[in-house]
Amino acid sequence: MILFYDTETTGLPDRSAPLNSERQPRCVQLAALLTDNAGNELSCINLIVRPDGWLIPAGAAAIHGITTDKAKAIGIREAVVAAAFYDLSQKADLLVAHNEKFDSQIINIMFERFGRGWKLDAPAFDTMEAAAPIVNLPPTPRMIAAGIDKPKAPKLEECIQHFFGEKLEGAHDALVDVRACARLYFHLRAEGAAA
Repeated sequence: MILFYDTETTGLPDRSAPLNSERQPRCVQLAALLTDNAGNELSCINLIVRPDGWLIPAGAAAIHGITTDKAKAIGIREAVVAAAFYDLSQKADLLVAHNEKFDSQIINIMFERFGRGWKLDAPAFDTMEAAAPIVNLPPTPRMIAAGIDKPKAPKLEECIQHFFGEKLEGAHDALVDVRACARLYFHLRAEGAAA
């Protein structure tokens, strides 16, 4: 079984701080979709995390549309979100995300906050890394200045446009992104670019 997942957050991880540091970002929304190897949906979660003692910065809310007030009104405890995702992840033979290194780090930060020793055990696949040489976007000026001469990592929206000729409506809603990631993964697999 394959578990596709995506997180929306309060910001970027702080590499200089321990995983359980208050300086680390919070997961605001977590969506996950469990499928069989043919892509048939078996189970799905789409959860908003209730901020208990922390705020969602306006800049982050502008990206994903989840404000502190909205999350307080409809969110659930972070421990419940973490447990639901962990349980679902234990069913998977493969974890797939677009920018998987980022999402897995957010998940590991969330797991570490609860000190349960949970880890993501299944092998991981990153649709962003797999799609980069195919989409073949030019390096950004910042990449060039840093001496990086390889294609820019494509956003999920750029991949959907490239492979399907469509605009990704509702991007940065974790469930929308998860379904788009699954669609992209199965396309890449059919083209021989994914396991």
